[in-house]
Amino acid sequence: MTGYKSALAIVAGALAAVLAPPAAMVPSAWAAEHLIVPDGPRSGSKWDRSLTPYVPEIIDAFGPDSETTFGVVRKSQQTGVSVAGIGLLGYYIDAAPARLSYAAPTIDQLQEFNREKLSPVLEQTDVLRAKVKGQTSRSATGSTTTSKRFPGGSLVLINANSTKDLRSKTLKVGVADEIDEWADDLDKQGDPLDLYLGRFTAFHATGDWRLLALSTPTLTGSSRVDRLYLAGDQRLWKVRCPHCGEEFHFEFKGLKFNRKAPYEAHYVAPCCGTIIEHHEKATLVRAGRFVPTNSDGLYPSWHIDALISQLTTWDHIAEAWWNAQGNDTNLKAFYNLWLGLSFEMRGDAPDHEKLYARRDQDLEENRIPPRGLLLTAGADVQHSGIWVEVVAWAPDRQSWTVSARWLDGDTDVPNAGAWLKLASVYDERFPDAFGRMREIDAMAVDAGDGGRSNQVYTFARGRARAFAIYGIDGWTRPAIGTPTQVDITLAGKRIRRGATLWPVGTWPLKGDFYSYLRKPGRADGADADPPGYCHFGRFLDLNYFKQITAEYLGEEKFKGRTRRRWMPSREDNHLLDCRVYATAMAEYLGLSRMTAEQWAQVASLRGVPVELAEPDLLAPDPVKIAAAPAHMPPSEPTENTDNAPAPQSQPQHSDDGYFDERVEDFW
Repeated sequence: MTGYKSALAIVAGALAAVLAPPAAMVPSAWAAEHLIVPDGPRSGSKWDRSLTPYVPEIIDAFGPDSETTFGVVRKSQQTGVSVAGIGLLGYYIDAAPARLSYAAPTIDQLQEFNREKLSPVLEQTDVLRAKVKGQTSRSATGSTTTSKRFPGGSLVLINANSTKDLRSKTLKVGVADEIDEWADDLDKQGDPLDLYLGRFTAFHATGDWRLLALSTPTLTGSSRVDRLYLAGDQRLWKVRCPHCGEEFHFEFKGLKFNRKAPYEAHYVAPCCGTIIEHHEKATLVRAGRFVPTNSDGLYPSWHIDALISQLTTWDHIAEAWWNAQGNDTNLKAFYNLWLGLSFEMRGDAPDHEKLYARRDQDLEENRIPPRGLLLTAGADVQHSGIWVEVVAWAPDRQSWTVSARWLDGDTDVPNAGAWLKLASVYDERFPDAFGRMREIDAMAVDAGDGGRSNQVYTFARGRARAFAIYGIDGWTRPAIGTPTQVDITLAGKRIRRGATLWPVGTWPLKGDFYSYLRKPGRADGADADPPGYCHFGRFLDLNYFKQITAEYLGEEKFKGRTRRRWMPSREDNHLLDCRVYATAMAEYLGLSRMTAEQWAQVASLRGVPVELAEPDLLAPDPVKIAAAPAHMPPSEPTENTDNAPAPQSQPQHSDDGYFDERVEDFW
């Protein structure tokens, strides 16, 4: 009888083991077993945690059994971190269904995420394909482009620029992507991240809500992800020195490389100075771990950059560094996209008197210089007249003010007053250095807050080379954005086909312009005028230089937070706006996109002599009518004399071809 009971107990135990639910699987284990990667070098294959060893801790921190409710990742590009959000959402769809969400800055980014990442994952990952209802379903329970339905829950894609999207959902688990690109104030209803956080309030009492925020940072003092990262426990991925065993975090200042290819990038360990070659990086990174560096942190915060990424190389980082020299926007992109750091942009205005003193007596008003292959204009409309500047551009972004004018006259009536004078500028043909007459390639006219929008639309509608524009705030805005059609009403009559209105990202363009104004050229004793150098003729008066330097980068309190934005230091800053608008037109025409061969074609069409119209247009000019080579090596980094702190110490190139010194800034 005893033996019978023992056998029964054994059978009962076996049945209990079979019928009992399996042990909970953490998100990273689920991803390794099920998740099919949508893009990158392992597209179509299962996710390999060894390629991104820093991702498992992040997504496991947001599992159902974790105590973490909120956390943030400050990241660079080329790190594979985007899979963290996808893996987390996939885990919840399969293992712990709930009301889920993914929020992105714009509808375009949402559509791209759905098309390039989410849909491939849902289609190729077996357990997800079996659960998520298809978009072709005619049932009201079927999925749509922005709503994926599955048993027990749904995944909604949210446009962070839509108050309707942010206010109308009750959510339990969410991913907030690229939060630095979210608006500071959405329709005057507050910070969109705060609105998004409000969707999780229903689960505050139970403590089982989860929100992962991640982003590439932008500008120091304005970066949302930077601020959130610093308020957290600031986890850094640390590796052990292969020589002495001490732990350290890879930093850019420890990366040494040549000035040009082959860069032979390698790392010097800060502990004992041992040399770490690039081929050793993968082993060290895979054996690394996150270490919190801020004991007062309110929540987990992680930093991940390209230095530890196995998706790129140290040589590519070196190349990106050199390509960024000489331009604040490029340097900002390097810090943001490769180092995952915010960038400290210099905020003081250049000295207008020094700019006035360096004017070139050889430049003639209303004449296009030899290297000015593009000709653009920007116009700022006032009630009593219109300011306009005409600018010529070279392939290396050197610029020449061809004309700066005040067009006096009323602007309330289209096709009258100052508008007739602006039409004359639009139609004007300017002589170039080769005996040809050229018209303005593109003219931007501000239709912003000046109360003359309808008049601007009327002016632009009938002129193919005129663009109605409006300036938009923000450090991530492109120079020229996606246009919209606007209806206009004049004298109570609605025009059937509205004008086209183009957004212009003014903040980065002003930063670029001020960095170019600070560059020393031949007038300052330099051997050549560098890329981006701004040329001015003696026909420009002191008021012109006061206007173009009439703003500075200051801090303001906005919705209880501090942000950096351009602020006026003088009342008149109209010509600064004109230059920004003219620059946006140059970008629209391809200033930053065209190759040397394409520039050569433009030069040929402009009637430039054959010796300047070859693909080596950017090389030194043999007939000495071009100002400087455009592919000159970057200038040597020097110490900042204005005491503006840099976001990270930057290396200086030494005579032996390697970086070996630290400097506090690069300006």
